[in-house]
Amino acid sequence: MFLFASLGSGSEGNSFLVKTNKTIVMVDCGFNYKETENRLSALNLTFSDIDHILITHEHEDHMRAIKMIIKKENIQISCSYGTAKKIGIVDKVNVINPGDTLQENDLQIEVVPVPHDAREPCHYIFKKDSLRIGIITDFGSLTPKIIKSYSNLNYLVLEANHDANLLMQSSYPISLKNRIYGKLGHANNDLTFELISKINKERLKKIVFCHLSKLNNQKEIIKNTVKEYFNEFQCEFISQENIFNWSEIK
Repeated sequence: MFLFASLGSGSEGNSFLVKTNKTIVMVDCGFNYKETENRLSALNLTFSDIDHILITHEHEDHMRAIKMIIKKENIQISCSYGTAKKIGIVDKVNVINPGDTLQENDLQIEVVPVPHDAREPCHYIFKKDSLRIGIITDFGSLTPKIIKSYSNLNYLVLEANHDANLLMQSSYPISLKNRIYGKLGHANNDLTFELISKINKERLKKIVFCHLSKLNNQKEIIKNTVKEYFNEFQCEFISQENIFNWSEIK
């Protein structure tokens, strides 16, 4: 068994789950503690079912519940030193380094650095036997490391944050527009397309788009931007409001 689910994804909160017969790993806990608990319950889970939480970076929509989880639960938590220092939890977590390979029961986890305006952000690729799933959000540009690491996946969870035209036409302050669109910002639809086009897709079966802006993106725009891949792969979306139920990695 090798499964993926999400508690939801967007600017108000992000949380992802990878499950095998032996372990459940959570990536990010960006909803508050109670909301995380409620959304876990919708997947018939409690905090006690989670073996390990990996944090990508210190922005609130990715770690909102972490201090309460540390206070109330006994779950191993890992993140980079820069992330831990910024949140103020260096002495409470397992500090990992970009480029590390971790082992959690039957899961091998690759730690991949990403370009984002945070202290030391990274994302994660999970391998079980010959199957691989990669999760990547909050990246403003591509690096050779990202392209290499995210090649040869079976399952890709990928940010499609905004349409550049909608963002620039929005009422956001220019400083915020520049931050989101910048090289350390978020993936616009063209960057999402570029990553898919550059990685080795020989084994890829499914792409799940996440972290969509409610104001500055639309599913139909994404579908039009990456339309050739909607015909080639099974493609789905994670919403902010609802859980994304268990999906098999195969």
